[in-house]
Amino acid sequence: MAFEKDAIEEAQKLMDKFHTSDPYELARKCGYIVLYADLGDVNFAQRDYFKRIDVITLNSRSDENLQRYSLAHEIGHAILHHGFSTAFFRRSSGCGMVNWAERDANEFAMQIMLGQFTDDDVDQMTKYDLIEAMGLNENLAEYIIK
Repeated sequence: MAFEKDAIEEAQKLMDKFHTSDPYELARKCGYIVLYADLGDVNFAQRDYFKRIDVITLNSRSDENLQRYSLAHEIGHAILHHGFSTAFFRRSSGCGMVNWAERDANEFAMQIMLGQFTDDDVDQMTKYDLIEAMGLNENLAEYIIK
């Protein structure tokens, strides 16, 4: 089945393969096209898959830290949910429910983002310290799997 990949394992395999945790470098090495557009106040990014080409569009309104995370998130969809377009990574509606595909992509993205820290840093910092150091919203802390 297409959705049986482990997000954390796949993120680690990708970083090991390309020797980087930089989402921009990973996208380039994977052959993904990265674009920027004004996606409004709610959408952070989108990924389109057409004729075997992954195109990731980041919201030009987002700050640099959120763009990096959003790019890692969309790379997660490309790796974990290959062949499917995952329309939009967006701000939660407030009900707190996140579907399984978004959860996978968030866990994948967080693993990529954690790659910027040493293992000792990750062990010594709380999830909220790590999120703050990444410049991300604290609601993303739940996707840090130590």
